[in-house]
Parts: sequence; C-alpha cells; structure tokens
Amino acid sequence: MTTELFSKMFIKDFFTNNFRKKYLHEKQIVKDPSNIMSIDILNKILSIRSFWNKTNFKMVLDRQSINYSDYSSIFLEHSNQVMRPDVKKVENWISKGSSVVLTEIENLTNNLQNVVNSLQVLTNGKCQGNLYFSMKSRQAFGPHCDDHDVFAIHFEGEKVWNIYENVENNPINHPIFKYNAQERERRAGKLIEQIVMKPGDLLYLPRGQYHDALASKNGAIHIAFGLTYFKPMDLLSLLWEKFVLNEHMRKDFDKDISNENIKIQLKKISHELSDIINEEENISLILNNLKNWPYTISKYALKEIMSKGTQYKIQKSIQLLKIANETFLTNGKDKVLVPNNYLEITNFILKHETIYEDDILNKFKNKSKEVVVECINNLQKMKVII
Repeated sequence: MTTELFSKMFIKDFFTNNFRKKYLHEKQIVKDPSNIMSIDILNKILSIRSFWNKTNFKMVLDRQSINYSDYSSIFLEHSNQVMRPDVKKVENWISKGSSVVLTEIENLTNNLQNVVNSLQVLTNGKCQGNLYFSMKSRQAFGPHCDDHDVFAIHFEGEKVWNIYENVENNPINHPIFKYNAQERERRAGKLIEQIVMKPGDLLYLPRGQYHDALASKNGAIHIAFGLTYFKPMDLLSLLWEKFVLNEHMRKDFDKDISNENIKIQLKKISHELSDIINEEENISLILNNLKNWPYTISKYALKEIMSKGTQYKIQKSIQLLKIANETFLTNGKDKVLVPNNYLEITNFILKHETIYEDDILNKFKNKSKEVVVECINNLQKMKVII
C-alpha cells in the first residue's frame, strides 16, 4: 500500500530532506481522496451513534472547547442510559461555526486502514488518525505544536495553514510541555509561510513544529495522521522488570544521608543500571520491539470463511500409533482404535495445523460424504480437532 499512496521518488526525497527535519507541502499526492473521506462518508460514520462519546467526539468554537453536555443527549441503549452526541444539537453548533474533532478514527473504514498501514510501513511509527471538520473563518486551535509527527491529508474544501518559525525540542505528552494559549503564541515565533491545502494535498509537520490552520471554505475536512516512534524513554519501561529483579535496585537507601554517602549510592545505582541496560539479550529485545512497534491493524475476511466453510484446529499432542495390524489415536497416555474406513481421512487431517472442512470433503470425494462427516464429528467429540 505504501507504493500506492507514495511514489518511490517522493519517499526518497522525503527521507533525505524532510523526515524529522522540515515541514513539507506536497500537492495532489493522494489520488481520489473522496474514496478515503468526504462529506458523505463523514455523515455515515457520524451516524454510528453508539461509537461516539465524550472522549472521541469533541466540538470547538473560536478556540474554546464546548461542553460535551451542550451537544449531547441521553439515549436508551440496551437498558442503559448513555450520553451520546445529539444530531440536532451538533448541527446547531456547526451552524454557529463550531468545528468537530473526531479522534482515533483510523479503523472506521478499510481505506482509512490502508492509509494508516502505508504510513506505518513508511515510518515504522504507531499511527492514529484524528479528523477535523471546520467552518469558514472559524478557528478551533491557535498556534501550537504536536508531540508527534503529523501527516495531514486534506479531503474537502480549503484550509490555510500557518507555519511558524520555531520548533519545540522533542516535546512529549507530559504536563511540562502543556503551555497555555498565550505562551504557545509566544513560543511559536514569527509566521514564516502560509499553505493553502486542497483535496488530495499532504502536509508533513515534524514533531514540535508550531502551526495553526483556518478554513477558507465551509465544510473543510482534513485528517491528521499522528505518528509516534520508539524513544529511549520507552526503553526504561521495557526493562522495568529487570530493574525489579535486580537485588540492589530493591535495597533501601542507607540511613546516612550525607552528601558523600548519597554520591556513593548514586554511583552504585549508575553501575547497576549500566549492567542491566548493556546485557546482550537486550539487543534482540529492543530489535523485536522496534519491529513490532507499529499498531497491528487486522481486517476481517468473512467472505473467505464463507467460501471455505468451517475451519478446524488440530491438537498437536495427538498422534497415530500402529500396533501390529491396528492403528490408534494417542495423546501419549490413552489410545483409541481408529476404524479402517476412518484411517486415511484421520491421517490426512493430522498432517495439518488447521484445515477447512471443505478441503477434507474435496480430498475424499471418492468416499461417502456420510463417512467423511462422521469421521470429522468423531474427531471433534474426542477433541482431536477443535
């Protein structure tokens, strides 16, 4: 999917000139953006009422968050009363100029999942998609920076993005980096470029780049795909169990609280940490975590299941045991005689880890279907296949 969304030339230039270095505006990089997101698609996903809550559905007007209770109502769902966004209330706020912010929408459609997979393959990051629906000349957020890389793709209308001169130094999701609006404006610095985003355009913003945006047409839609990467800080949590198992790390500090004693304690801790971190096995541990860092996005394949029928898993502990002229099923302790008319079928099944019922039936078309099905049923009853 990466090659479908980004050309090889773009990828080469991007990693040479921009990745984690400098913002980039690429026009018309996404073909047929309306297949990924549009007003019609947005209407459909907004109509999945049970999905939305105060965590993933937010509204903002002129840089001020609107209270969830002001655009939601109580609905009866499966005998429970739940506060959900109310269509009429939401539309009323939008008509006043409010923006809608939908978080973690990356799994709502196959095409969104494809974009996320492309970005994860491209960067080896974890990706989350947040959608922003904005009305003309009404701003949701002032100058700010994100604690992750942003790949913003535009889908509807137009939006002007302001890029400021300053880049925060490796911000993370921590209170120390949560500045108020006035401080964010000060830290952003001077405006250095204005970028007009249209459907199909991509804007890449490295972590910490100060920016804001303002829709120039009603109904502007963009999705900010945020990418986070493995950091040295993540290593500490990864090795936490090793710190716990280290005898010295569990010891109490000595009661002597003199400066000299504290220095000795810290030096010893430093040595212990160094020994733990530099263990050879940590290399493969970190490599494995880097490899598996991106989110796994799994897709259902119900049509394939429907076409192939029931699938069975074969117990690995079960084997065939031949004694004289008879064959038995055994788990190493008990054994059960296999009738001659089941022997060929059973032997075939046990050669697999998983197998579809249709594959068994097709393999033994020369046998009575009743015999094959009866063999399968008996193997199920004995939990040879599950």
